[in-house]
Amino acid sequence: MNKDDLVVSLFSGAGGFSAGFSRAGLKPLFGAEINADACQTYQLNVGSPCHQLDLSTVDPAQLEKFTGGRRPFVVIGGPPCQGFSTAGPRNSADPRNQLIFNYLNIVERLAPRWFIFENVEGLLTSGGGRDLARLVREFVYMGYSVRLQKVNLASYGVPQTRKRVLMIGNRLGIDFQFPEELFSFDSGKAKKSSGKPMAPSLAEAIAGLGPAESTRGTLVQYASVDPVNAFDARMREGNVAGAVTHHVRVEPAGRMQVELLKPGQTMKDLPFELWHDSYKRRANRRVSDGTPTEKRGGAPSGIKRLHGNLQSLTITGAAAREFIHPSEHRPLTIRECARIQTFPDKYEWVGNNASVIQQIGNAVPPLAAERLAKHLQYIDGSFGADTQALDSGAPRLLGFVLTEALGMSPALKSTEALLADMHQGRLVFDGHTATT
Repeated sequence: MNKDDLVVSLFSGAGGFSAGFSRAGLKPLFGAEINADACQTYQLNVGSPCHQLDLSTVDPAQLEKFTGGRRPFVVIGGPPCQGFSTAGPRNSADPRNQLIFNYLNIVERLAPRWFIFENVEGLLTSGGGRDLARLVREFVYMGYSVRLQKVNLASYGVPQTRKRVLMIGNRLGIDFQFPEELFSFDSGKAKKSSGKPMAPSLAEAIAGLGPAESTRGTLVQYASVDPVNAFDARMREGNVAGAVTHHVRVEPAGRMQVELLKPGQTMKDLPFELWHDSYKRRANRRVSDGTPTEKRGGAPSGIKRLHGNLQSLTITGAAAREFIHPSEHRPLTIRECARIQTFPDKYEWVGNNASVIQQIGNAVPPLAAERLAKHLQYIDGSFGADTQALDSGAPRLLGFVLTEALGMSPALKSTEALLADMHQGRLVFDGHTATT
């Protein structure tokens, strides 16, 4: 990394985004994160400072001081997504939703050449699409040419189907495309056959780990001296201990239920009398409380047994409770979840188990982040942007991809209409239209 390749990480969490950029030779100058455990985890592994800050209230000028007044090559970050997530109740008025605009305000102050913004797919329809449209519009007004796309990170080689909204922008006027998809994928729920090789399966991702121990704090030796596949080899890189932490089996709450589950099955596939009480309450509430469908979040599934020969479902903070190992009658271990998120085995974690799995579930997978970092380097360098500012076109919405499905929900159609107006050079203000 040269002096002009300054990277700033916002809403840094445990450092997944930053770890991927570091592997590409773009280690962030610093991270900024409110959670103390995640901030310490970041510093231990990324090797640059993490400032424990509330980015909803911080003065962007404070972050500018951390850069020494230099303009970054790129600002990266994914503001917390709970207000948008389909995994729980969705509330367009959730104050956490404002964090996406705090990210925008910091980018405006730091004025990087590029930014990468990551969030959950629920952002696409939040507030009838107005939240996303406003965010895009503000970035364009700030002078950025922006491209927006919903991406399944399995297509970049992550061993799980993980749908995320990515927005990439530059203030050089460069028209660009997202990284090429390299893999097909199939988790049993989300799938895409593109004629490309399959992303690593769940079984491939956790292969090479020794049998899970039953005692916390135990160092677990690898199953073999040599890696058993390419993914295992990547995960072992730099792990001089030859063993892993957090590979501890937890006895499931309902062993009978777990033993009856076949790969791909969830709680609803079991007899009603075997449903967990918490699952019964959630399942009943979805049909009895009158909450609009679009605000309920995803259907409750409770425990679910994964397919070993497919990619995993999306790793979340609940994965170590609800995701059942493909062949063993236990939930995934924290280490297995970390591998599915592509965190290397040498990664050290700060906090109790609940904190660690939340850090893992919230992270951008380092492997996907590395793919984005290398692509950004290629685009920037191929246009000569390392040596001169370009003016290849006025700031604009370059394009967007909201779904690859043939159909589109009414909510997503509303978002599409708002973005289409911007893409065609018409910016929308509260129902009034101006031509750019």
